[in-house]
Amino acid sequence: MNLNPAWDLVFATSLIGTASWYFLEKESLKQVSGLRQFLFGLGLALTFILTVGPTPHYAIRFFWVHMIQHIGLMMLIAPLIVLGSPVTVAMESRFYMVRRIVHSLGSNILIRQFFKPAIGFTLFLFILISTHFSPLANAGMTNPNVHSLELVLFQIGGFIYYYAVLEGNPQPFPVSYSIRVISLFAMMLPETMVGFFLYSGNRVLHSLPAETSMVMGLNDQHRGGAIMWAMGMLIDTLWIVLAARDWFTHEERASDGEKSDSWN
Repeated sequence: MNLNPAWDLVFATSLIGTASWYFLEKESLKQVSGLRQFLFGLGLALTFILTVGPTPHYAIRFFWVHMIQHIGLMMLIAPLIVLGSPVTVAMESRFYMVRRIVHSLGSNILIRQFFKPAIGFTLFLFILISTHFSPLANAGMTNPNVHSLELVLFQIGGFIYYYAVLEGNPQPFPVSYSIRVISLFAMMLPETMVGFFLYSGNRVLHSLPAETSMVMGLNDQHRGGAIMWAMGMLIDTLWIVLAARDWFTHEERASDGEKSDSWN
């Protein structure tokens, strides 16, 4: 099974186009800190590594590489992109079509619902479970096109979830800092449990290439589960600490009668 090279072109073009747009927004970026701009660029660079070139081609052969893609895109890169304040930049874009699109999406009642914390949490959880413990999980390891579409799903689901719980963009619905921290804590449990079940399971959950033995496949799955278990907890802790920091900063500034904007 080989990955269609066209997907490399699709991801590369999308990422280069997004980076070009973002860093050409000189005026809009004045309201975004240099740190946030760096995080956005880092997120795009990591996305490129995970979706273009050898990594995605190895990921359809080795489950543990697929798990690195999953963790990277959904739990690390998505929050980095959110922290880069792309919606803040887009709302004041120098390009009319960008402003029109983002304002149209922001005013759409149906789309706005996805950015409620409970909806984002549910969507993230559904993607997490379905891509590991459903027919979609097997399809992602046996069908190259489904595998690539899963990568898009990881990015979208991660962005929607973290948008509501991290600062940096206008929020369609007010979200208290306590809810943000609780949500991040709560999400840690299913993420680590998915890793634990994959690591401790005694049967392979997806089809294997003809040249791969059951023992090799099970070892591959255990390795992927261990990566998910350990790295998931580490990355989750980072975002919990950040959300708690924003909460404390907000309380301190509120007590001083200042408007909270912890990074800008």
